[in-house]
Amino acid sequence: MSNLTDLKRLVLGFGALPLACAGLLVLANVQQTDREIAAEMQRQYCAGVATWQAEARRGIAPEIRTGHPDYEDIADEQCPGMSAQGHDQRQLASN
Repeated sequence: MSNLTDLKRLVLGFGALPLACAGLLVLANVQQTDREIAAEMQRQYCAGVATWQAEARRGIAPEIRTGHPDYEDIADEQCPGMSAQGHDQRQLASN
């Protein structure tokens, strides 16, 4: 009987291995999705700050501006491409 019990343990042990691997794959996928959501939230935050700053430079009153101010005070470090000139400058194509 002990051989049968050992065989059951062995089968259950190997059966748990694919289940554990599947769990790790699901966890990795969830983490990737979380990173994508965080990156999109940062992109939207930066776009809102850029819009607010561009409209401020154009003299639009704060109560009618779109976007939002840098209320987290992170745009200088976290938003790529944010410059003193902002996004209201036109870039002309050169041939």
